[in-house]
Amino acid sequence: MLKPNLSDFQDQSHGTQSHKKEFLRVMLQQVYFTFIQAMPLVVIIASIVGAAVAFQTRFTLSFVGTDGNKLGEILVFVLFRELTPLITALLVIARSITAVSSELATMTVQREIEALEFIGIDINQFLLAPRIAAGVISLFCLSFCFWLISLAGSWISINWFSYWPIDRFLSVIAGSLMPSDIFFFILKSFFTGAIVFYMAARTGLKVKGASFEVPIMTNKAVVDALFVAMGIQILLSLIFYLSFGVKI
Repeated sequence: MLKPNLSDFQDQSHGTQSHKKEFLRVMLQQVYFTFIQAMPLVVIIASIVGAAVAFQTRFTLSFVGTDGNKLGEILVFVLFRELTPLITALLVIARSITAVSSELATMTVQREIEALEFIGIDINQFLLAPRIAAGVISLFCLSFCFWLISLAGSWISINWFSYWPIDRFLSVIAGSLMPSDIFFFILKSFFTGAIVFYMAARTGLKVKGASFEVPIMTNKAVVDALFVAMGIQILLSLIFYLSFGVKI
């Protein structure tokens, strides 16, 4: 997918400026694959999730008779704090972790990694670092887009029952968001993106040289990333609720 050109790396050994250009090129290519190409899927899933959560919330609150502020608090609690970071991480793992791991595993089998090391190329700098940076950027951007699209789906779902002006809806959501929500939202995206992409790259580089190991290592990278991503989400959620309490 993003296989480097050996001649480019050889030219890069003569200047720091070329190193930065190659880093930026690989990172942008990975962002394009991980973020841009994933947007159609994110639009569909976020719309469905937002509409479903708002429908269930509105339906339940209709029996209780609470005001609109409670609806905003529940949407922030369910969508912003929990579902958006988790679902986005799962989507990225399903699409990109497999690609990163299999790509680097294939390069290892074909002895391209060995060739890069032979001509003095830093593997961490030219293979791992741009993919990790792209993973962090892409996961945060996807999470932010997922949140906005899920809000749109929620507003459409709510208006199915009764008319809610968009300014009132956004005002209720904004009033329910706390600075700590935003901080932990960013924290979840950055930590998850950095760790799962690092794991995927390292797992791909562990192939010993046999081609049959590529799908094995790819599968291992995905399974490990799933457990780690869910663990990060749970851990940071626990820290949040222990620090600030559950306010819904």
